[in-house]
Amino acid sequence: MADSKGYYAILGVQEKATALEIKKAYRRLARRYHPDRNGTAQGEEMIKKINAAYEVLSDSHRREMYDLSGFETREPVQEAPAPEQYVYEETRAEKLRSKKEAVAHDHYSGPTYIETPKSRFHIIVEPSLCMAFGSCETLAPKVFVVEKNKRVNPKARVESETGADFDSIYAAAQTCPTKAIKIIDRYTGEQLFP
Repeated sequence: MADSKGYYAILGVQEKATALEIKKAYRRLARRYHPDRNGTAQGEEMIKKINAAYEVLSDSHRREMYDLSGFETREPVQEAPAPEQYVYEETRAEKLRSKKEAVAHDHYSGPTYIETPKSRFHIIVEPSLCMAFGSCETLAPKVFVVEKNKRVNPKARVESETGADFDSIYAAAQTCPTKAIKIIDRYTGEQLFP
């Protein structure tokens, strides 16, 4: 099958490229076509294509769906919708897989997929470093939760990456004395904290 959207071709990588190769290709092209360096209309159009390709190929689940569906995908959504959850349209591969499973179990009513929106920033609490001081929960209570019911070695965990604005999350991470909280930009892969 040919890559109809050209996502692999846009980034100049092979279909079996590793995540690191995809990330390096994206960064190289993003620098080359960034509007500050290349202010042409063609450069602006190219950076949109590069971002769309990277958005799909850098996410392992979306890349798998893209590959399984014969390189067809919906256009990328620029921003996550406001509600906490939203229903998305099934790809052709998901429909086929669902039908096969339903036939095997002798029922099919049409699945509904619900996906919680992801924040641009991936937030991780490293359990080996966390000492559950609770300052993160105080500053961003909808994002971080300390396991109060554990008597031995409680930890903080991420409840929701979209529970607070970035500044509140960043401030909460800065108060962690052991630097157990990591913040990673999903678009660039860059670690923003610590």
